Amino acid sequence: MTTESSKVDWSLADGQGYILDRDRSRSHIAACRLNLQHYLWKEALKFNIHPSILLPKNNTIADVATGTAMWPIDVARQFPDAQIHGFDNDIRQAPHRDWLPLNLSIRYWNIFEELPNDLVGKYDYVHVRLLVLVIQEGNPRSVLRKLWKMLKPGGFLQWDELDCVNMHVKKVDPSLQSPALDEIREMSWANGRHDWTIELPRFMTEEGFQDAKIEYFGDGPELSRAFNEQHLLTMEEFASSLIKIGKVEAGLKFHRLIEDGYQESTIGAALCIPRVVCVAKKPL
Repeated sequence: MTTESSKVDWSLADGQGYILDRDRSRSHIAACRLNLQHYLWKEALKFNIHPSILLPKNNTIADVATGTAMWPIDVARQFPDAQIHGFDNDIRQAPHRDWLPLNLSIRYWNIFEELPNDLVGKYDYVHVRLLVLVIQEGNPRSVLRKLWKMLKPGGFLQWDELDCVNMHVKKVDPSLQSPALDEIREMSWANGRHDWTIELPRFMTEEGFQDAKIEYFGDGPELSRAFNEQHLLTMEEFASSLIKIGKVEAGLKFHRLIEDGYQESTIGAALCIPRVVCVAKKPL
């Protein structure tokens, strides 16, 4: 029989919904992590909207699971003639509406609830990023169907995710020992819990999208340490959330590994979780 002590990995999040940021006394730290994450992704990808996507003038853009809204704020500057809407089930992390660009608004919507009627067929482009910790049982179909409904005919979907299949520990010297980061990598893989992300083009095609394609983005050496620290922040938030829901032993184990993993990073090791960008089109 599997016990908590013998099964300590990200599968402990199953059935918990979005498990991060459960400790509301530290929500500012969670917001800082999301902001850091945005700028690191932008530096790694070199774009917000994939260069293959050509949008009409005066287009409408949706950002689903917008978090702190840094992505749509960035895009609002790029496309001042666009109407941009950000959606999340917790909009408290986004700036006050008076501090947003004039062409951007933020609105409550939980992606696991029905799509409001006024959003059906409204958008030329829909963006979503990092639902890897939200999608249960490796099946993004129900989410894809709602994103499909948001798009106009001929509209584009862009889904950015982590590639947990090719997760690895990068080292300045192959002989360098990194037992803590190696264990964090194995625990994060969680027996393939997140492998569905690299199958997104197949899911998109099966749900009716056209021209679905995937592009892979790794960590350059100059960003490896920064991404490592951001991953450790995520792990720390996860560990604290485990303790909050009563999985104390598992949470404390994660905290110990994070401390040891950071020390390993100071001598030239880094946890690398590559990124994928999946783009597809709703048929005319």
